Parts: sequence; C-alpha cells; structure tokens
Amino acid sequence: MKVMRKRKRRLKPVPVMIAVLLVLAIGALVWFTCTSLSCTSVPAGPGEISASSGESSEEESSEPVPEPTSVRLIGFGDDLIHVSIFKQAKARATDGGYDFSYAYEPIKDVIQLADIASINQETVMAKDKAPSGYPLFNTPQELAGCLANLGFDVANLANNHVMDQGESGLKSTLDLWDSIPSVLTTGAYQNEEDFEDIRTLERNGITFSFLGMTELTNGLSLPSDTELVVLRTQDEERVKAQIEKAKSISDVVVVNVHWGVEYTHKPTEYQYEYAQKLADWGADIILGHHAHVIQPVEWITRADGTRALCVYSLGNFISTQEMGATMIGGGLDVTVTKEYENNTVSITSARFIPTVTHYEWGKANVRVYPLDEYTDELAAKHGIHQHISKFDLAYINQTVSSVIDEEFLTPYR
Repeated sequence: MKVMRKRKRRLKPVPVMIAVLLVLAIGALVWFTCTSLSCTSVPAGPGEISASSGESSEEESSEPVPEPTSVRLIGFGDDLIHVSIFKQAKARATDGGYDFSYAYEPIKDVIQLADIASINQETVMAKDKAPSGYPLFNTPQELAGCLANLGFDVANLANNHVMDQGESGLKSTLDLWDSIPSVLTTGAYQNEEDFEDIRTLERNGITFSFLGMTELTNGLSLPSDTELVVLRTQDEERVKAQIEKAKSISDVVVVNVHWGVEYTHKPTEYQYEYAQKLADWGADIILGHHAHVIQPVEWITRADGTRALCVYSLGNFISTQEMGATMIGGGLDVTVTKEYENNTVSITSARFIPTVTHYEWGKANVRVYPLDEYTDELAAKHGIHQHISKFDLAYINQTVSSVIDEEFLTPYR
C-alpha cells in the first residue's frame, strides 16, 4: 500500500501592496514619534527673530541648559559735522590737531550703556583735503578716533554725502577706518571682496551682522572703473542677497538705510514699502537716517508672523542746523535675548532715547545731551533762538511724543 505523502505547501510571496502598506505604517510611526519629541522646527512667536530647531536628544538634554543671554544695541542718527563743530574742535585741541570730545561728553555715558553702539557717520574724512561743511562735507580725521573712544562699534558710511570728496576722498576715509579695528564700517567698501565680507560682531553668544545702504548720493557717482563699492537701495537683488547671506551667518541682521525726504516727520510710501521688503528678506533691526528729524518707530510683521523693528529716522546725532526739529534726535535702544532652552533669539525690549543738540549764540559750544539731562535753562540759552522763537523742554517733549509711540518711550536707565 502506497503511503501518500502530503506535498509541502509553498508560501506565496507577500503581495506588493501589503509591503507598501507596511512601509507606510512604519513611516507614520516614525513621524508620530519624531513629532512627539519635537523633532520638527518650532514656529517663531511674534517677537522672535529665529525659531527653535527643537529639543535635543535624551542624552543631550541631561546636560544643564545655559541661562539666557542678552545684548543691548543702541543705534544713533546723523553725525553731521558742520563748520562750527570742527572749528570748535580745532580751538579745543592742545596739539595743533582737532579734539571733538567736548561736543560728545554729555552723551558718552549713554553710548557706553550699549554692548554694541552704532552711528551714521554722515561725513567723509579725506586726509589730504581741507575741512569743509555743507554742501560738500569733509571732516578732520581725528573724529574717527574720538568716536572709537566714545564706545562706538559700528559706523554706517552709506549716505547722501558719501561721495562729497569723490573717489579719492572715499578711499582715504575707508583707509582711515581700516586703521581703527575696534570700529566696523558698513555701506561703503574697498572692493567687491570687501563688500562680500559681511561685518559681524558677537556678544554674549549672540552674533549680529551689519549692512548699510543709501537711496541718495546727491547726484554724485563714482567712476565706472572704480573698485570702490557703495550699496544703493535701488539695487534690490544685491541688497536681498546681502541680507540673506548675513542671515545665514548670524542671529540678528541690522540694516542701516539712508532714505526718504529731509525735514519731515512722516516717512514716504517708498520708506514703508522698502522697510517691508527689508524685513521680508531677513532684516531684524532697521536703522533709518537722512531726514535730520525723528520719524516713527514700529514693528513690521513678516508673512510667518515674526516681526522686525524699524525706526524710519533717528534724526541728527549732532549738527548746527537751524530748525528746532533738527536739534532733536535719538537712539534706538534694543535688547536681544537668546533662550538656550528652546534655541530662540528675540527682541525683548525696544526703546527710543531722545537726544538734543545744543549750541549757544553764534553756534558756539556745540554739545549733544540725552533729553533727560537737558534743562529749560540750557534751552533758554540755545542759539536756535536766533532762527526760531519757540524752543524749550515743552516743545521738545511735545515733538518726541507726537512722533514716537509711547510703547517706545519707557525709561532706559
């Protein structure tokens, strides 16, 4: 009798569809696990400059998280050196040169509150040319050392007077600043290689980058064959590329921009539109210049809900102009904080510090004061009364409060 052996049944291959479903199921499980551990990036909140990249691994999270760190940046307006200012510096010097320190002494302590202080240096400093004032400025070179000694870390050179002394004057100015390593300059550059070298400063673990540009050059231009570079607002693709590059190497992008119309407290439509572009491209703090009077401070919201801070004009830092409003300037005082626990960088406070340029009759004894140290007694002696009838603390405070939102007028010390 034959024994019938059962044939072994051969296993059929798993259908392709089942295999695909298994892969998808595993992928979904990984995604769910990763999401639960915050592996995805965390959207930035309204006050944040950069977003978190998520929590670290279990091993890394056992290490103590550093305490938050902060950096205080103060940006000031137009350092506009008229004839009476450099003549005063000449008279006060004891070595035959120029000593500008008297003019800035009352504001020095405010400058030194900052971890980073910046200024719009409105005038060039050509070595082999005579000092001059408006309309084609040239300032004695001793001013650069004075600004460094006051505590300035950054000087913007892109403005409508950057070409007042031509190519050679700008080259001489850049060479001078290159000899003062404690101060970075932006907005004008020796050549394309220098232009591509984004200026950065690191303080307390937070890296800031600085760019500068101007809408106007008073109809003056550099020769077509020059190596020098001045960044113009009109070259939007170049500006955008610079901001994006700066953003890739720093936590905070600070842009100095010389724009708008002089002697008006109201920004132009171009300023509003261009500020939005700068913010959208990645600028975090926008320091506006050129109007010679103060203009508003405001937050600019990007598409992702994050915000940039913009002051449309900081007014004059120092000058001997002859309008009451041109005597009033200010500094944008910004605190930036880095939270290591969630790896975010945010603007945690923003204030406007009003300043007053004072001079006596005949434009003598020119000095710049913080408003909280200026008095009615000084205002009564101001040489501006040769040109206008009303200039006192009430006028100054009314001007400031009518332009700057009260959100930004909180005490700074």
